[in-house]
Formats: sequence, C-alpha cells, structure tokens
Amino acid sequence: MRTLIFAVTFLGLLTDIVSASNAIQLINKGNDGSTVYQTVNINHHTNVAAFNIYSGPHSSNAIVDYNSGMIAYHMPYKRICVVSRMNRNNFPNISQLDQMTHQGQSIHSISRSYGISRQLVSNMGTLGAPIQAICSGLTTYWATEYARPPPLVGGRACARVNLLILNVNLCGGISLF
Repeated sequence: MRTLIFAVTFLGLLTDIVSASNAIQLINKGNDGSTVYQTVNINHHTNVAAFNIYSGPHSSNAIVDYNSGMIAYHMPYKRICVVSRMNRNNFPNISQLDQMTHQGQSIHSISRSYGISRQLVSNMGTLGAPIQAICSGLTTYWATEYARPPPLVGGRACARVNLLILNVNLCGGISLF
C-alpha cells in the first residue's frame, strides 16, 4: 500500500512537472555507443527543474527545487540519492536555467562537484516534496558542494553524472559507488 501511495504521488509530481513545464529533449550516443535519451523539464509554477537521463541500467535523475533550495541526484541503479543545499550565489536561477536550455547552451556548461558524506538524511520531510518523492525508499546521503572535486585520498572515488547542461562530480567513499 505504501509503495502504491508513493507511486501515485511520484507520478502526480512528474505529471505536474511535465504538463506545466518547458521541456527540452536530446538523443545522443553514450560512451559505449548506446543511445542516451535526456530531458530537462523546467516548471516555473512549482519552481522545480527535473533532469533525466534514460540510458538503460545507468539511468539517473536530478531535481533542483528552488523553493526549498535543495538539489537531489537520484541513482536508482545504485539505490541511492544524494542531496545538497543549493549554493544560490553561483547556481543559475530557474529563469537563467530555462534560458540556457532553450538557447542551446553548450552541453554540460554548468559544472558542480560534491563531496558525499556518510551522514544519512534522517528526516526526508524537511527537504521538500519533489526531493522527498524522488528519494523516498532509497538510502539518501548528504553532500557538500566544492569549487572543484575534492582530492581523492583514502579510498575515495568520483562518479560523473552528465545531465544535459549540468555536469556533476559526486565524490565519496568507495562503498557508495
């Protein structure tokens, strides 16, 4: 029953995002030659941007919730979510993000690096409904944004997530990846 409620809530959120948003779609080739389908949905009504990569088993998503100031990176193939507070001083506002996607800004023109802590998110309710919906039921870690990837010492590794105009490095303990 809980799974059904989650699915209905998540689908409702996605339907709301898609129906009232500006959507950009891109189909290209992945590093292994496979087809990668990417979308960005920007909803000015809810102040949420959703990035999606559909690439088979390595599909991933990101939600940028401007209302709560939170960003979530969802990696279902690893059954984890990574959340961070948005640095509003250097992250484009929703109108700038919309403009960048529609003007054909170069792919991966926004770069972010995060150090993932081993600290689990204990109260998903404080993150806002969009983040809660995408991360519900998954192990969710806190992350801190860095100007560049943190140094790789002591068994740390980085995973690169390329979400259309957003290029993300998620760095943490090797057990996360």
